[in-house]
Amino acid sequence: MKWLAALLLTVAASALADAPQPWRAIDLDRPGMLARLEHDNPAHYAKVEKIIAEAPHKPLESVGAWMRTAFDARDVDTSHLLKTSDPPLARLTFTLDAQQYTKVIRLK
Repeated sequence: MKWLAALLLTVAASALADAPQPWRAIDLDRPGMLARLEHDNPAHYAKVEKIIAEAPHKPLESVGAWMRTAFDARDVDTSHLLKTSDPPLARLTFTLDAQQYTKVIRLK
């Protein structure tokens, strides 16, 4: 009976690991994550694609206001400058609906 309970817990944990978890940020830098988002949530994918393409061209201090206005994004955070290399890198974190996303962007 213990082995059955262990098996059920393993299966449940595996299913939860693959299920979308709105309380956990989706790391868009992970391989295949954009393709998965395109399949699972095309509306978010369209917004994310535009954000990724346009955010690096905007002044970092204006990205939050732009994303809130253009994409109804919440909790926009661009305060994590990762590298001051040329070009600099920053971690962008934002929420669309109830799902949080994170992506490293190259600033222009």
